[in-house]
Amino acid sequence: MPSMIRLFPFLLLLLFSSCGEEKNDTPIPFALVNQDINLNLVQYQNLRNMGGFVYIPQGDNSGFKGLLVYHEGNGIYRVFDRACAFDPYANCDPLNVDDSGLFIYHDCCQSSYDFHGNPIGGPATSSLRQYDTYVDGIYLIVRNN
Repeated sequence: MPSMIRLFPFLLLLLFSSCGEEKNDTPIPFALVNQDINLNLVQYQNLRNMGGFVYIPQGDNSGFKGLLVYHEGNGIYRVFDRACAFDPYANCDPLNVDDSGLFIYHDCCQSSYDFHGNPIGGPATSSLRQYDTYVDGIYLIVRNN
């Protein structure tokens, strides 16, 4: 019994140290993504340049709130759902690239993200939902496998 008494303060410390700030992010709901983007089409010409991006509106096979397609360079493309990772159900415009072109932001949830989808400002603590991509000839294939 004396060893239990010595163990009690340690258990209390362990309990309170695990009770940190609650995470308020809401998971972005699953939505099918199945896009074959012809990189030669005029509406996707911004994707030919490093740092170029386009928006694909919400619709069939384009995620929960639509897609943001970003060309990182060297044939690497990142595709994110345009829903805020903090509050994907917010009834407002989806996330956008800032006018400076340096980060992604969402007005309603007041969160900002880098181009890897990581939160860099605001209340969001979760990353954006990112989809799988690969280039096949002139097509950028986007899936959520």
